[in-house]
Amino acid sequence: MPAPAIINLSPCVYLDTWDGLTGCSFTSDGTAFASPLSRVRMYFMDANGSVGKQCDSEDETITITDAAAWEFDVAPFLMQLAAGEWQWSIETTDSSGDVKTRVTGTIRILSDATQ
Repeated sequence: MPAPAIINLSPCVYLDTWDGLTGCSFTSDGTAFASPLSRVRMYFMDANGSVGKQCDSEDETITITDAAAWEFDVAPFLMQLAAGEWQWSIETTDSSGDVKTRVTGTIRILSDATQ
């Protein structure tokens, strides 16, 4: 499998609402995968690798909108991560139990809107 895609997200101000991710898909043409998507997790980690925030389809902070086409949304939330650079990643699990990190990147949390 190729290395995870790297996407750096737009900055967010501490205690503002992060917009989430809408219409995420690992295909551009609606192709159905051999094993449907069964779980999606998104982690926000500090420089030491400690998880500061986790979103998960099992707690409904991520919604799988089309399991066959691997489409999902990450719900907006109040950004309570400390100001600084955070790593994030999206991990998928398919119906056969195969777990893979598909996307990773960074997000900068600002202490105020003037940064």
